[in-house]
Amino acid sequence: MAKNIVISGETRTGKTMVALALASKLRAEGKSVSYFKPVGTKSFEYSTEAMDVDVDAAVMKEVLAMKADLGCICPIVRTFVSHDELLRLGHDVLLKKIRECYLEVSEGVDYVLIEGTKAPWHLLHVNLSTPQIAKEFDASVICLVNFSTMAAIDDILLQQSLFQQHGVDSIGIILKRVPPMLRDAVKEKIQPFLEGTGLRFCGVVFQNRDLFSPNVGEILRALDGEMTTGDDKLGVLVDHFMIGSMAPENALKWFRRTHDKAVITSGDRPDICLAALETDTNLLILTGGIAPDIRTVSRAKEQDVPIMLTAHDTYTTSRIVDGLLGTVTPESKDKVPIIEQIVGDALDLSCLDL
Repeated sequence: MAKNIVISGETRTGKTMVALALASKLRAEGKSVSYFKPVGTKSFEYSTEAMDVDVDAAVMKEVLAMKADLGCICPIVRTFVSHDELLRLGHDVLLKKIRECYLEVSEGVDYVLIEGTKAPWHLLHVNLSTPQIAKEFDASVICLVNFSTMAAIDDILLQQSLFQQHGVDSIGIILKRVPPMLRDAVKEKIQPFLEGTGLRFCGVVFQNRDLFSPNVGEILRALDGEMTTGDDKLGVLVDHFMIGSMAPENALKWFRRTHDKAVITSGDRPDICLAALETDTNLLILTGGIAPDIRTVSRAKEQDVPIMLTAHDTYTTSRIVDGLLGTVTPESKDKVPIIEQIVGDALDLSCLDL
């Protein structure tokens, strides 16, 4: 019978990254590993008319060479077309489907990595939140928390309380995206404090551009865009995204605040484009299918800044690119060895009852 490990955390805490690293470490020990995501979210980029697809399930199926169908690796794919889509189906129907698919993906393997919902408390309304899934499958639990400031301690304790309320007491914790300046504080203060609350400390993943920042090529694919200039810059990393919609007199001051950024604006805003190009900008994304004027193109070439054109509007573009931060897609599989090394080296599996 397979042992189950639930990976919990809010959106953009890197649950799939940890699943990849855990799978690599377990397989290096000679263990067979499968992946299961009971409830996912529809990716319009990877879904077809025949099947709604969750992108994390697609990545893990390919990396682990799983034989199970995507429809069972992630049996419930939310579309958010209707707020009550799961309520209409009901808990019993949903749980029956989850159990049936779990049996398929767990057959013949030593471990099943179960990825939780977008946040641990999601789906409480149908009794399928991550703590309830962990209880259902008698799983060990690893909670992920982005630890950018000390205030994240409260997020950790909130997750611990939620799991304990549902009868799950053995909980590991991994701190993600920790600024290097907090290295000593984590070792000397935070780790002892968390262990004192009964949590098991499973590791620290420090902020790392190679892990969390998408490159121009990934952004290009996600936006179905085209390069106006800078075809040779597809490997350049982008750490932040800024929308250029302010008055031109404020733009320069605003853009100077952030480095290694992409600026998203319309091609008919040459004032914003030129202001962005006077600051530390790694990419200019022009929305609405509106090409830049000659001044913008000329200045971008002088500054060696790539320009990308997309047919999406500014809001849709910003939503898509925000979703790329700290994620892995089928097209970015070249990140997998980096994830396995950096995240894998940071994880201490002895914190779990495996």
